[in-house]
Amino acid sequence: MGGALSRKPAGPGGGGALDANGWVGLHPMAFMCVPVRTAVFLGGLSCAGLGLFLLRWPQAVEEDRRAFVGGYSDWSRALIDILELSAILWGCLGAIGALYMKENFLRAFFYYEVVRVAAWLLTYLLDAPLLVNCELGRDDPSAFVARFGPNKAMLGIAADGSCDDERAFFGLLSPLCLLFFLQFLFATQRLLVDFEDDPRYLLNIPKEGPTGAFHSRNMASGADITEQFAQTGLPSAGPPATVATPLMAAPHGVSRPPALALENLASSGPERV
Repeated sequence: MGGALSRKPAGPGGGGALDANGWVGLHPMAFMCVPVRTAVFLGGLSCAGLGLFLLRWPQAVEEDRRAFVGGYSDWSRALIDILELSAILWGCLGAIGALYMKENFLRAFFYYEVVRVAAWLLTYLLDAPLLVNCELGRDDPSAFVARFGPNKAMLGIAADGSCDDERAFFGLLSPLCLLFFLQFLFATQRLLVDFEDDPRYLLNIPKEGPTGAFHSRNMASGADITEQFAQTGLPSAGPPATVATPLMAAPHGVSRPPALALENLASSGPERV
């Protein structure tokens, strides 16, 4: 499918115009006018409603949907029935995911839409030979049955003499319906991009502990510093070493405080018992 999409800034004139990818300023649009979240919600409800309608009136749905989604062959009809009945679940997940912004629900609905589009393309391969040879069912039904099996739907269409009309309706309405469904699929994909704005490694940082932006350091006493210098092998001769404080350069006319001698630091340390 399409690559990952990112948010786009508004145009120079303020960001009210629609660009070629369906964005109005910072807001992606489906169907060039519907916000993607609303489109996914309506798409999920439509899939679930169609599945419930098929469950209640299967015969009426199968006859009326052929010109839109196919189903002329027995295999394509069974495949579409399974996907549309299962859409009762997947459509509800998509609608709930869009309403409450649940990433797992939206991703499950997106995978269903991808499978549905793949099945749509497979339906073309199964139904096209039947529609092309529709007149054979009228002229020689026995040869049609021997070649394609006892397909009652196609034999009925051939007996009515409506092969040309059926091919014309299917060739016009089915691609339009597929493009319409693809808009819902792309809307779901764009909505999922909102969950990918933050890098994954930021989501794995534990929130209970410190962030690591600050650190602590032990400021030892002067005696400890002298002992540490002695252990490192620094020469004891010469003037006493001093520890300079990390102060910025003093302004003009202001004297810098003198450095602290190690002997003063050692004498100011706490008395040991």
